[in-house]
Amino acid sequence: MERRLNFQKGAKASPGAERLPKRSSLVAETALVLKEWIDTGVLRGALPGELPLKTRLRVGRDTLRLALKSLERERWVTPAVQGRQRRVADRRLHPGRKPPPGHLPVTFLSPDPIVDRIVLLEMEDLQKHLAEQGRELRFLSPGIFHLRDPHRHLARLVGENASAAWILHAVGRAVQRWFDQQDLPAFLYGTPFPGVNLPYLSSDWESAAFHAGLQLARQGHRIVGVLSFTEPFPGALAVVRGLRRALATATPPARLLVFKDDRTPESVVRSLEIAFEVRPLPSALVFSNSSQLLTSLSWLVSRRIGVPADVSLVCIPDDTWFKELSPPVCHYVNNTKMFAHHFGQRVMELVETGRVTRKSIRLPLEYKPGATIGPAPAPVA
Repeated sequence: MERRLNFQKGAKASPGAERLPKRSSLVAETALVLKEWIDTGVLRGALPGELPLKTRLRVGRDTLRLALKSLERERWVTPAVQGRQRRVADRRLHPGRKPPPGHLPVTFLSPDPIVDRIVLLEMEDLQKHLAEQGRELRFLSPGIFHLRDPHRHLARLVGENASAAWILHAVGRAVQRWFDQQDLPAFLYGTPFPGVNLPYLSSDWESAAFHAGLQLARQGHRIVGVLSFTEPFPGALAVVRGLRRALATATPPARLLVFKDDRTPESVVRSLEIAFEVRPLPSALVFSNSSQLLTSLSWLVSRRIGVPADVSLVCIPDDTWFKELSPPVCHYVNNTKMFAHHFGQRVMELVETGRVTRKSIRLPLEYKPGATIGPAPAPVA
């Protein structure tokens, strides 16, 4: 089962834990994975030889060589020279180094290194457009987002990393507001907090959650639990709003129980233990993050709680490993090509003109039915 992997800053990930390339568009996917490994510090300095590298990636020699050629053209690695190993390019090792005037990069700023294949695919159009201008898309994940007042650190970060535009991903209210107040060329990959006037592109989480709530209500579920984040992120709050609206349409109205997740498996387990002590028990659970689903599935198995016989499950966001699940899970997916197109248009306009005139939008998600929703079981007293 493929899992999303979050590399801890400064930590070395074991080769067995690394994400591997998929078999579709294998050369492009291999190049993408190599870039991830460079950005997250898995690869640094001299690259391993072709034999250990292709074994580690589980691809053929020709695929690896074509992927490395692609990275050479984009200046991620140094060219191959007889008798010398390829190396990660110096500019990759020093992200604060200023690029030539007129060719500033676009910086993707996120609390965690981006290794999610879906997010990376949504960046492909933008990367192509930037490359045509001699620019790059640079990924930064500084360890400042846990701070209550990150303003001083943000000022230093922006000063050391000159950028044509900033893409803000999964950042909190304080960071969004700081970029808005500084009048920097910034674009939100996600939903703005109230009072933040930055252009954005996001998925329509509220509509997807409303649809999920209707599915559950029609199956007779009258007590539904949702795992939301401890931090009041707009997307997670939208999921709660959508579920509340849908469950209010039931006769009699269904009840929504909100359980908190601080982004650790331990907090998910605590929430599940609380949920299954409630009387009457919730007959369905909705997840606002795919990692919650993975932890919950293993916990339910350990307690011999059946899905959907005892509890129905719906995960609002998609993840690459969902295709490995049997029975399939009910969830919602982005149209990656549409998202990439709209995203690329808006960020390139910001790069070229310093502002975005196109309207900010929330793109609809497509429902992927599975086998994890069933009729509500008889209430347990």
